[in-house]
Amino acid sequence: MPSKVCPASEDDHETFVEIRKRRRVLVYERCPDRPSTATVFFYHGAGGTYKQFKCQIAHFVAQGYRVVSYDMFGHGRSHVTAAEQHLFTFEQYCYDALSLSDRYANDNKNILVGHSYGTSLCTLLYNERRRKVQKLVLISGGGPYALAPEKLSIFSLPTALLSCFKPVLIKVFRKVCFHSSPATVSLSDAELLSIEMAFLKFVMKGQRWDDGDEAYHALITCPVLLLLGKHDNFISLTDEISMNLILPSSVLHVLDGGHMLPIECSDEVNELISSFLTNDIETHSRLHATTICKKPVKDEGSVSRTTEV
Repeated sequence: MPSKVCPASEDDHETFVEIRKRRRVLVYERCPDRPSTATVFFYHGAGGTYKQFKCQIAHFVAQGYRVVSYDMFGHGRSHVTAAEQHLFTFEQYCYDALSLSDRYANDNKNILVGHSYGTSLCTLLYNERRRKVQKLVLISGGGPYALAPEKLSIFSLPTALLSCFKPVLIKVFRKVCFHSSPATVSLSDAELLSIEMAFLKFVMKGQRWDDGDEAYHALITCPVLLLLGKHDNFISLTDEISMNLILPSSVLHVLDGGHMLPIECSDEVNELISSFLTNDIETHSRLHATTICKKPVKDEGSVSRTTEV
């Protein structure tokens, strides 16, 4: 059954798409003025919105790429018809991502860019649709480990209490997720945490993916660019290096920022991704040979490098 589409009101490039039953999301699609060389897909993290990639979207459209992104179900302006916990699991978000990929992807020229939670979606999409994916960019994604909800976290609190605390949580979020001064971040509170607390609680409790272990990540053979903020309070350098070592064709760059690199270090992120897309992984790795590892890492046949920008 074909997806139902109706135009969105705020932007000519936005469209509401019913990708599956009870799943209606806001999709952003923009083509360059000239024929595009490939399509770049952007996948935001839990609690976010596609607008967190607005600097990357503008940059890559100007570079001649077709761009596709969306607000995940329950996020931003995507609709929720029923607030039921089973609708917010990682499995359901994977089905959404696969449906969108099947609808918008080119035959074989697609680049997947994910941030935080979105990196796991990119990993699954590659293994499910590998013939269509050229390269991956995983930003602030962490190690090659299976997803599991935290047993003790703030999301264990009652929903009503979480909702009351949302203004406070947004202030804390700004301080924790950005290395630079929160006042310098040009993102509204609604864009920074674009989800109702009840839905975010469902998302965090539903982030279970037992298959996403080291063996699963080792199946990724395409070139992969890994980006991490030196001051990321959620993802450790040790975990990111573990991901770098498990992926046979990956390169890792550490930037002087926090968790929200697409916003905080937008120019550097754009430059690194642009270089990655126009060079093969071996050349890209040799261009950045300065290691930040405290100990030498034994070469196991990988062309990876851990580098600092």
